[in-house]
Amino acid sequence: MRRISIRQMVGLGLLLFVMAAVIAACSGKAEDHSRAEGERAVSGGKPGTKIFKAENGEIEIPTNPQRIVAIQFAGDLLALGVKPVGVGSLVLKNSEQLKDELAGVADVGDVSVEKVLELAPDLIIVPSYLPAEVVEKLGKIAPTVAFPWGGFAGSDPLEEVRTFGRMLGKEKEAEAWIARYKEKAAQAKQKLAGVIGPGETAASYEIWAKNLWVWDKNQRAGYNLFAMLGLTPPDKVKKDVFEPGKSRDISQEVLPEYAADHMFVTVYQEDGGGERAKELMDNSLWKNLPAVKGNRVYLLNLKQFWFSDGLSLEKQLDILTETILSVNQK
Repeated sequence: MRRISIRQMVGLGLLLFVMAAVIAACSGKAEDHSRAEGERAVSGGKPGTKIFKAENGEIEIPTNPQRIVAIQFAGDLLALGVKPVGVGSLVLKNSEQLKDELAGVADVGDVSVEKVLELAPDLIIVPSYLPAEVVEKLGKIAPTVAFPWGGFAGSDPLEEVRTFGRMLGKEKEAEAWIARYKEKAAQAKQKLAGVIGPGETAASYEIWAKNLWVWDKNQRAGYNLFAMLGLTPPDKVKKDVFEPGKSRDISQEVLPEYAADHMFVTVYQEDGGGERAKELMDNSLWKNLPAVKGNRVYLLNLKQFWFSDGLSLEKQLDILTETILSVNQK
């Protein structure tokens, strides 16, 4: 038998080592390629994107958008620490409590496709009530996702914040904000325990030029009053407004049937709403309501209570608490 020299054995060992290294490297590259392909499949077929199921279908969006235009939902984004580059004019005109956070944000009208285009967004967020043809035009500028707009669509505000957190990869921020908001509500309940008794009722109302609204459990002051502070609506409000989940336009004559012990009132000033409110409050029917007689009517600024999204709700909770305490200290 032919003997193998030490030099040959060393050479053979080196050859086997090199071959093993090459095989391992090729295997690693194949594995990395397979992993990358899997990530692309999950994220929507392109690096840096993902598929998000919205009201307008499955939309491919960036995983880390930097320039967001939000026609609505500014309060949800701000709750997550995200400042949009542009919002709808309705938001800027009626979000007085968010004016500091929205300073410098561009007004894109209601809705100007041209103004949105100028901002070069990488993600556009719209309410589902926006006409389909407008959504289609916006979709040609950047990925556009549609959401049900707040309580009007029956969605829970906290779940709305969570959904935005999932979409933007900010789940931790969403949960941190929700925990902070709930803690603030718990503290407010303690402060108000001696002001609003356990058997007393509350409800939210709004006066327009030709309408008198009793709001459902999510609108205006409703979500904070009922979901967060745990207050109770009058039986008539619970039966006719809460159970169907729809705000109700009532006549002035039946207002006593819907009146609560504590009435939270906003006024839509446009088209003569301010004059109608003054006329109603000068009426003997209004003056004889138990809440009016007991000085338990809380007039709220509509521009601070227009929206029920994220940071709007948190700031409204502060305003409500201060207002209730202030009125009852007089």
